Amino acid sequence: MLRVHVSGLAMDQATHNPVVLLEAREEKGVLPIWIGHPEATAIASQLAGQSFERPLTHDLLRIVIEGFEAHVKKVIITELRGNTFFAKIYLSRGDEIFAIDARPSDSIALALRTQSPMYVDRDLFRTNSREVGTSRPEEEQASEDDPLKKYLDDLEPPDEFNL
Repeated sequence: MLRVHVSGLAMDQATHNPVVLLEAREEKGVLPIWIGHPEATAIASQLAGQSFERPLTHDLLRIVIEGFEAHVKKVIITELRGNTFFAKIYLSRGDEIFAIDARPSDSIALALRTQSPMYVDRDLFRTNSREVGTSRPEEEQASEDDPLKKYLDDLEPPDEFNL
């Protein structure tokens, strides 16, 4: 397993869907996961340190978990089936550990609120991650041959995701 963190949010210009970018210290590149607008807003607001008068959905989930005297032990992005990523939220209460199937976007939003570690299966990350950032001239031809890399390089976050 690789420990990851949210390195940013971007907007897919073709579909107008948000993309959360997960980065690992031990591996190059980012793992892009396309998510819904509400989850992107929840992630962006938490990254920006925004608080609200009333709890949002992921805040409410955190409150319920704490009310049951449990805590989020970790979140793992476990697999990719077709074009859909899957995740598990691990809760602990006393000596018990519970694994709950969840969407990666909800898992990430909850992990950020509970300051819980996030992980991605190492092979999943290596297979689906993309390098982003600047490339050296000899790499430019290779990056032009990878449509997803070029696509991700051209992504720009909308104003509401600029933190």
